Amino acid sequence: MAICVTGGPSTVSATSREVRVLRWTFRRDADAVVCELGLNNDDSAYELRINSPWNLSATTTELFDDAMSAFERHAAIERLLVGDGWMLEGFESERVIRHT
Repeated sequence: MAICVTGGPSTVSATSREVRVLRWTFRRDADAVVCELGLNNDDSAYELRINSPWNLSATTTELFDDAMSAFERHAAIERLLVGDGWMLEGFESERVIRHT
């Protein structure tokens, strides 16, 4: 997924808009798993994207009709990761510019 980040809203054009993306990074030894939560391109669903070392060829994306379901799924994934020895390395909440 291509994301362009800018320093402020004054650079947003008429065909762009700002959206919030939540990102959790889990680490175990030299491996990292990144989970991102945000709206899909047409704002019709929430996307939970998982980039993991065991699936280097693609990012897994799950769609949810509401934020609560997406957060519940993320919490289930986090429990599985922590149970397997992964540690939460960081959390980010950032606004990104989406070009429409």
